[in-house]
Amino acid sequence: LFAAVLAALLLGRAPARAAGPDVSARIAGVERRAAGRSVALVELTVGNGWHVNAHLPTESFLVPTELRLRLAGGGALPVRYPDGELKRFAFWEKPLRVYAGTVVFQADVSLPGDGSGPIALEGEVSFQACSDAQCYPPAKVALSATLSPR
Repeated sequence: LFAAVLAALLLGRAPARAAGPDVSARIAGVERRAAGRSVALVELTVGNGWHVNAHLPTESFLVPTELRLRLAGGGALPVRYPDGELKRFAFWEKPLRVYAGTVVFQADVSLPGDGSGPIALEGEVSFQACSDAQCYPPAKVALSATLSPR
């Protein structure tokens, strides 16, 4: 049996497996703004050959990219999304609004106290990653970080 499996692998008869989507996300930092306000920055990086639908996709049936971010143990923070870019794909007749490469989402944060200490953020980014040939099921990336505003 071992010899048969080894032979199949060496001869290329093993089942072909598609590479999964190359998508990652991280809380990149917290920037201090005026009047005790700050902005949390979340980076979504989509690898070459992949894209995810923008937060406001061009077609109602497409799965939007969504960021849910909150202070640890607190309520949801309001998020500002980038517009995305319009791209044409062989599988659809109209351009689609997508994110590709690295995009940054912004969430407004009210800093507790004097705003000098670290703050804990948690949340998730949900998306549906696609290549030019196929789309994968919707997925989520969990986010968590404790950062000091800069």
